[in-house]
Amino acid sequence: MTPIENYNRVLRRNRPAYVPVDGISVGAAYHGAWPGQSRPAPGVLEWRDEWNVGWKDADGEVFPVLPSVPSCEDVGLIIPPDPRRAGRFDEIRAIAARLDRGTRVLSLGHPYFLYEKAINIFGPEEFLVSLIGAPDKANRLLDTIIGFELGIADEYVKFKPEHVNLSDDYGHQDRLAMSPAHWREYIKPRIKRVIDFYRARLGPGTVVSFHSCGHVMPILEDFAELGVDILHPVQSRANDMKELRRITSGTITLAGGIDGQQVLPHGTPGDVRREVFEKLDLLWEGGGYLPMPEKTLGVPQENIDAMNQAIRDWSARNVGMVPEET
Repeated sequence: MTPIENYNRVLRRNRPAYVPVDGISVGAAYHGAWPGQSRPAPGVLEWRDEWNVGWKDADGEVFPVLPSVPSCEDVGLIIPPDPRRAGRFDEIRAIAARLDRGTRVLSLGHPYFLYEKAINIFGPEEFLVSLIGAPDKANRLLDTIIGFELGIADEYVKFKPEHVNLSDDYGHQDRLAMSPAHWREYIKPRIKRVIDFYRARLGPGTVVSFHSCGHVMPILEDFAELGVDILHPVQSRANDMKELRRITSGTITLAGGIDGQQVLPHGTPGDVRREVFEKLDLLWEGGGYLPMPEKTLGVPQENIDAMNQAIRDWSARNVGMVPEET
């Protein structure tokens, strides 16, 4: 069984041979890699992106610091980037050309997909207030953003990716950033447009993953309705993991769940091993779970090694095979 076949069996809960040892890449706004937001050149520490959002690099971590416009009343001043700008997909084209599609899948993503782009453009408080006080302005901005994302998607499908990721952080530590009702009114229908687009163009077997940090319990069933295959990073200190598994059982594969707030950065290798076993015991259901860090910032190498070894040991004990070293 190839790694791709085993991975697909995990997603479908169809007797995978082993638990995959996976990971998460971190880093922000690689040059040319994030549509609409990448820094203009390596080494630049402050810049305005294609949406006119101001960004700053602070010791390797990149943050939006200035909105595009002074207020939501200025939404008419926003000029969206051209999703088909010359050169935008050159790096992806080069990667796709050399990728062995027999042993690797091509995964393409939409970082800062919709809500995060909106709060960067208006500013967080201004955007959230506009949902109630100026819904016409909020809808105009969101429609502008989703038009750009659909343009990116239209170019992505030319590369025939097997996997598509949408990334939009809706959760704080203990609650959503907005009410579930507002999320369902403003955000969910626009997510559906993009997922439906990919499934129509690439086929129903296309794997769609969704990254959304923080507390997402109130909208788990919505993710299932949208056809999300994988939900990441399912942060264990922000969600009730037992209830999260119950709600998503048989529908969504969970990816993440290894505590990146306390255990991985501050625990011992023994703590990490116990954490991995606990999460696999709880979340694995003959598949349906990809154990990996919720976050990797500040994690010592010995804890990363302990996590990977614990996954292999649990797999050997409970599934029957040990994943290969990667």
